[in-house]
Amino acid sequence: MGKKDKNKNKGKKSNLPNNDKENQQVNVKTVSRYNWREFLSKPINQLLFKFAFFLMLFYILWATPFFQSYIVESIAQAYAFAAGVVLNLFGYGVTISGDTVISDQFSISIKNGCDGIEGLAIFLCAIIIYPATISQKIKGTIIGVLFLVFLNLIRIISLYMFGIHFPSIFDIMHESVWQVVFIILTLLALFNWIAWTKNVATTLK
Repeated sequence: MGKKDKNKNKGKKSNLPNNDKENQQVNVKTVSRYNWREFLSKPINQLLFKFAFFLMLFYILWATPFFQSYIVESIAQAYAFAAGVVLNLFGYGVTISGDTVISDQFSISIKNGCDGIEGLAIFLCAIIIYPATISQKIKGTIIGVLFLVFLNLIRIISLYMFGIHFPSIFDIMHESVWQVVFIILTLLALFNWIAWTKNVATTLK
């Protein structure tokens, strides 16, 4: 009888930890589901999630051979051509070969990171996910794209001039200064558009 009682007690004791573990797992799952729902219930988190989703889609598309060969290359060549036209107006006497601006003194190629595509993608993803009317999104897209294209063209032209006249600081301007300036001005353009949409909504009220 004593041995049987001990076995029964041992059985009961061994079941308690298992029950505790199961309860803990259920509690963890419940808490994680609650936290996830609570996270998504906040408007700012919804915007961030959508922004990350669309940006991820862009980079998936951007990494494809088709996008790199046809879209990126075409944009780089268009920038090189436009920069060459402007530089020749100032008497630099450059020639264009694909995505490269060439002269006897200096040459510059427009590659990934210098084509402004990623900054433009960030701007457009933000416009897509922001709660505004279709007409406001269209106006923001047109003005924003024109602004960022013009800004990147100025960057390419100025970098060529730095390479000619101030070659010692070309790398700093290319890798540091212009990168920061481009990001700041992209964000300022985005915040300006957001402020404009809010002003329009206030005026309509």
